[in-house]
Amino acid sequence: MNFRMFDRRVAGASAMALMSSFASANVAAQEARTETAANSGVIVVTAQRREENLQDVPVSLTAVTADMLESRNIDDIRQINLAAPSVQIAGGDDGASNVFVRGVGTLSFAPTIESSVAIAVDDVNLGRGNLAFGAFDDVARVEALNGPQGLLFGKNASAGLLNIVTRRPELGVVGGNVDAELVLRDATPGDGFGTVLRGTINLPLGENSALRINTRYSHQDSVVQSLTPDTTDENAEDYGVRVKFLTQPSDSFEIYLIGEYSKRHGMPLASYGPVIGAGGDIGPILAREGIVAGPENLFGAADEPTFSDNELFSLQGSLSLVLPNEWELISVTAYKQLDTVSNLDSDRTSADLLSVNFADTRFSQFSTELRLAIPQGDTIDGQLGAYYFKSENAGQRNLAGGLGLPSFVSVGFPFCVNAQPPFGAPPAACPGANNFALGRDVQTDLDVESLAAFGQFNAHLTDSLTLIGGLRVTHDEVSIANEQNLLRYFIPLASPGSFSAETSNTELSWKIGAQYDVSEDVMLYGYYARGYKGPGFNDNFIPGVQSLVTEETSDAFELGLRSTWLDGDLVFNLTGFLQKFYDYQAQAFDVANQTFLVQNAAELETKGVEAQLIAQLAEGLSLNANATLLDATFTSFPGAECYPGQPACGTGNTFDASGLRLPGSAKFTSTIQMQYEFPVSSTFDAFVEANWYHRSSINFDLVAAPITQISSIDPIGASIGIEDDNLRVSLFCRNCFNEVYPTNISLWVGDSANYGLATALQNWSIASVRNIGLSLSYDF
Repeated sequence: MNFRMFDRRVAGASAMALMSSFASANVAAQEARTETAANSGVIVVTAQRREENLQDVPVSLTAVTADMLESRNIDDIRQINLAAPSVQIAGGDDGASNVFVRGVGTLSFAPTIESSVAIAVDDVNLGRGNLAFGAFDDVARVEALNGPQGLLFGKNASAGLLNIVTRRPELGVVGGNVDAELVLRDATPGDGFGTVLRGTINLPLGENSALRINTRYSHQDSVVQSLTPDTTDENAEDYGVRVKFLTQPSDSFEIYLIGEYSKRHGMPLASYGPVIGAGGDIGPILAREGIVAGPENLFGAADEPTFSDNELFSLQGSLSLVLPNEWELISVTAYKQLDTVSNLDSDRTSADLLSVNFADTRFSQFSTELRLAIPQGDTIDGQLGAYYFKSENAGQRNLAGGLGLPSFVSVGFPFCVNAQPPFGAPPAACPGANNFALGRDVQTDLDVESLAAFGQFNAHLTDSLTLIGGLRVTHDEVSIANEQNLLRYFIPLASPGSFSAETSNTELSWKIGAQYDVSEDVMLYGYYARGYKGPGFNDNFIPGVQSLVTEETSDAFELGLRSTWLDGDLVFNLTGFLQKFYDYQAQAFDVANQTFLVQNAAELETKGVEAQLIAQLAEGLSLNANATLLDATFTSFPGAECYPGQPACGTGNTFDASGLRLPGSAKFTSTIQMQYEFPVSSTFDAFVEANWYHRSSINFDLVAAPITQISSIDPIGASIGIEDDNLRVSLFCRNCFNEVYPTNISLWVGDSANYGLATALQNWSIASVRNIGLSLSYDF
């Protein structure tokens, strides 16, 4: 494999050359309204596909503005849970992440299954979460929407949505911004560093048009240090550019175009711990490598190239036309493409147990949407529209290994790996050459096509009472074509041959509710909604095992309070919810077939309470707190795979998981931030900030093996600095007291399948250890 490296000095120079930061609205009236909202402390969100005050929106969400992200030094989508406690992130080796909302996420590695938690960037729903790796460039805010959101936001989103809104070009303004961050992770082997450089520039093009260009460069040393650096590309590096063009030929017509190109390299390593099964393959190998497995082990190894190279192309455009009756016609069209070439040494050691997990894939999506928005102010407002989505996922994957055998053994009978003719004489004759001792390979083409019509309307019966109703009809068509095991194996993990299938489904999803304004500052709401996630297929074919994964649906009930007190100095919001999922799509390891399979896991239920408190305690002193109390369990799951050593395991190595807590669901999660600002001169203000994130114990593994449970965590962050109208300098720490915690613990399938032993693998993120950093931001 070729490891492509990028000259950091060139990337840094290009990032510094293009700089800026700003926000704007569509027309002059919108600009005035947005400026007033910003000055009054109002948070404007688009959770219902229109600009509204957060306190007027009858939806549970956490809005994290650009200022909030900056004050907490959050610069990556995988850190958003530190500000939105209803969201959990489970890290992956390739830098990707599974997102859980209210304990529900996507429990599948298969690229043929869509996410239960959707991500939308600038009005475009992403068919794959990996398309969002550059989404935090020039971001205006992130809205973590809880519960089903597929009614208004494209397809699926049965559990929730991360709605990312970036800043738009500003008419008539020459300006920009540059920001830089340098971080030391002193608690990692070798004292790892991190660097982030971002720049934006805003340029007017005449009176009615503007161009906005932002660039980024990021390099993060891996938290886990490789003992085999020649075979690993573990440090994460990404860079990219986004160009935005806005023109408003008249007060009623607007064109907005966005183009993006990004690259990302690196695959942060996993490590072994906290438990190694005695008598399995891993223990002796770690001893030979000099690695001491444990809950804080930050050393890893690989014998095959371990890397991930991603290249993103994106182009989207929107048109907005305000009709004479003030209704607005909006069209959004986008094309996105992600090319990925990667290999993961699956056994994470210097031995060849299962060292090849290679993928070469291209995912592309095209979407277009036409909406008609009825403005607020009349008896009935809302929007209706049509949506079309098509994606293609084509590529090849190979999972293989050498069973830990030395090459002089594996080349002979009966393994015959890379054997050369003549193949010997009986009884030790090889029938031919095998490519690997065990494994499988597959070439897959998956096509998804979705067409939908939708509408959501508000009927204002009185000045205080509003009825809410929405309906969406979605038709999905999914087809797959597989060719399997074109290579030869001593132990094949899949049957050779070809497989093709297709399925379709038409589903109704809806929402019905009411909103009651008790006063100008207090609002109550409630709704019942149906969520939907389309069908898919397993990415490998096993004779006698169903490949089809049917659609997933959910029923959601929510009651909420939005309240503002003391002339806006105190905001208190409270939400209670109950959501039930049917035919939930989940993945488990099938011991009999030595592979992961996705199945419909019967039913689950998630219920709880969310609270938010924002307070201006004194002049310059502010408090922002969020908390989620959650009870999320399987209510029926009779076919769950047993974990190694599980007592009372049923026949067929399965058991009834009813009553078990869902992966990705902590019983209690909270985040608190306090900030104090005070003048130190006629020009500069100083600030002191502290934040505390708490999460009770959690498990991200479907089988809920006790060794995969992550204990409760309480990382604390802090920052101190000065700022004026243009310059902000901050000295900060994330996880200041170095509470070392993994982002995920899973079972190593080799020891599980071969010996019935539980051996744990841990994934890490840059927030898993202490970060001490310096950040600088300058507006011009």
